[in-house]
Amino acid sequence: MSTDSRHRTSVYFEVVLSITHLVGFITVCLNGYFFNTYRNGLGWPDRKLIKENALMGKRGDQLHAFLMFLGFIYFQGEALLAYRVYRYNAKMVSKLLHTVLHIGAIGLGATALVVIITATNYLGYDNFTSVHSWLGVCLLAVYLVQFSFGFFTFLCPCTPGSYRARLMPVHRAVGVSCLIVACVQCVLGFANMLLEDAPDCLGDLSCANRIEYVGGFSALFIVLYTLLVLALVIPVPWRREKTPDELK
Repeated sequence: MSTDSRHRTSVYFEVVLSITHLVGFITVCLNGYFFNTYRNGLGWPDRKLIKENALMGKRGDQLHAFLMFLGFIYFQGEALLAYRVYRYNAKMVSKLLHTVLHIGAIGLGATALVVIITATNYLGYDNFTSVHSWLGVCLLAVYLVQFSFGFFTFLCPCTPGSYRARLMPVHRAVGVSCLIVACVQCVLGFANMLLEDAPDCLGDLSCANRIEYVGGFSALFIVLYTLLVLALVIPVPWRREKTPDELK
């Protein structure tokens, strides 16, 4: 690749990366506002409140959704970008940031799972009775396997270098697939939340606080952020380059 071509590629990358981080920030703000405003907002399910008002028990739905979005869309997206943002720095910087963000995503996802199970039990419903819940459990299981595989294969290498090189494409493909499935899950979750016991104003777009528009844009920005992350991590020219120390 010529110097001019490399420079143009770098400029394009920086522009798309800046847009991606801006969209990610807006997505977090939109979803935080929506989930904290819709119905009873963010909060841990409370058994005592359910006896007084069953709708209060559904408050766990909002906390579950926000934590899942934060973990499996934003944290996972930023984890994938770690090898792009710091592609000219020492590889260990990217590795550690990648690992920490994935640990955060797993922690948020596990907490979200506890929240929704607790809320469902308090309401007397059965758990794991929908396609959304089945996909969610499968995604979390695959994510844990993917993380464990990456941790012992790449961060704390227990395998030969040639073997790791052959496994890297598989690791990348599974990581990208997890992000795509997480995006689909978020859209399904939004659909369930907006259709289940939704206030009448959502149907005719007449809510006083225009929360129906905030919810719609929140879902759209989740999809947009996911597409931008994929646009950064898939192209080969934008992959991390080996530093001089690695080439020795």
